[in-house]
Amino acid sequence: MRALLAGLLMIALAVAAGAEAWVPGFLAARVADGLQASLGSATVQVQLTGFPALRMLWGRVDRLTVTVAGLEVDGLALESLRLEAAGVELDVAALLRGQGWQPGDGDEVTVEAVIREEALAELVRARLPAELDVQVALAAGGMELRGRTSVLGLPVDVAVRGRMAPEAGGTRIVFVPEEIAVGGQVLAEWIAAGLRQAYTAAVDLGAAPVPLVVEAVVHEPGRVIVTGRPAFSG
Repeated sequence: MRALLAGLLMIALAVAAGAEAWVPGFLAARVADGLQASLGSATVQVQLTGFPALRMLWGRVDRLTVTVAGLEVDGLALESLRLEAAGVELDVAALLRGQGWQPGDGDEVTVEAVIREEALAELVRARLPAELDVQVALAAGGMELRGRTSVLGLPVDVAVRGRMAPEAGGTRIVFVPEEIAVGGQVLAEWIAAGLRQAYTAAVDLGAAPVPLVVEAVVHEPGRVIVTGRPAFSG
């Protein structure tokens, strides 16, 4: 009898260990498949964590992480889009039918987008006249655009220093010029203010797979990190 109980215990432990190893990867792959179908050539990686793993078969996930690479939003190439969700309830039956997953109102979700300097430079060049050769530099203090244009037939250097900032309560990040210099001379504030009103440079992250309400923008050397929450998560 004791040997039988020991055998049953060993089988139970083996089943539990197998579930811990198999269930998270299996369900993560189903979530990734559903997302991949709507993202085209972008690369999707999904991680699920929960203990015990058998709870996930009933849709109870402690933490879900989705990382998307190779995504373009509103003309801007993102290095990565990362979604973290805690206390997730998955519809396992829907996942097995090939349906995707979207965060719900009850999920605790944060979203982070990473934008490289090179991608911002490509976007700026695409939106400005072709004759402007614009260079973009990102530093911890903000963003600088340098280029050359022509005034009355004479070449003039132009430099704009500013920062990317969240639009209050919105899905856009907006470039806010703080200092404009032409030919090495900083423009008077009243002139710079008029230029700010006339030209608005923005990227709308509402077009992302998970529409993003932007809450913070952090500048780092060579990249910008945008954090927020899904637009429909309340």
